[in-house]
Amino acid sequence: MTVVRAADVVCAAYTAAVGNPTMTDPARASDDRAAGCARCGRHTIVMTPVGQVVSRRFTGYESWTNLAGRRLCEVCVWVYQHRPLRTDAHIVTRDPSTLRAANPALLHQVLSTTIGSDTAVIVPLRPGRKHLLPDARWGQVTVDDTTLTWTPADAARLQVLRRLRAHGFSETMLRDDTPAYPVLSRVGADEWPQVFDDWNHLAPWRQAAPWFEVGLRASR
Repeated sequence: MTVVRAADVVCAAYTAAVGNPTMTDPARASDDRAAGCARCGRHTIVMTPVGQVVSRRFTGYESWTNLAGRRLCEVCVWVYQHRPLRTDAHIVTRDPSTLRAANPALLHQVLSTTIGSDTAVIVPLRPGRKHLLPDARWGQVTVDDTTLTWTPADAARLQVLRRLRAHGFSETMLRDDTPAYPVLSRVGADEWPQVFDDWNHLAPWRQAAPWFEVGLRASR
């Protein structure tokens, strides 16, 4: 038996939440792949039939590496069945392995700069999706059905978004091409140029919904 290192996001999250998974070495045989985990190919002491973990309507098979397998290892069972991973934003780090539920303040802290290569950010935009953390990548933000790079320009737009929200602009207003006058009229006239500059600075996000949605979450 061997203890697997937390090389990927799923293993790092599992290690932080549960402990180091213990892998077994199956007998070398022609059906070796079929005996391995259908998602990751690994073998653990306890293996669970795929049908007991995900339904036939599950659509996240694209990232599975061993479709010949008929079971899932204990790590992959946990990542699909741990309900908070489907509803709450999370931050995962590799060294050391940590898994933290991310409220808006923590999400803002992490996204106020570029994401390090040993950090992964998971933000469910529509709660209930099982495949977000399994599809997560180091150095990126994982949202429904895709992963996002987070550049210095995105970090700067997050600060812009926060300034505008502080003036009282709602999430609905921020999606519009121009600032709503009822709110703008309450802002000092000397601040109007900054407000208009900030508004224009958000234009790329208005055309890139996933980034905008993550920014809104991180600025609440």
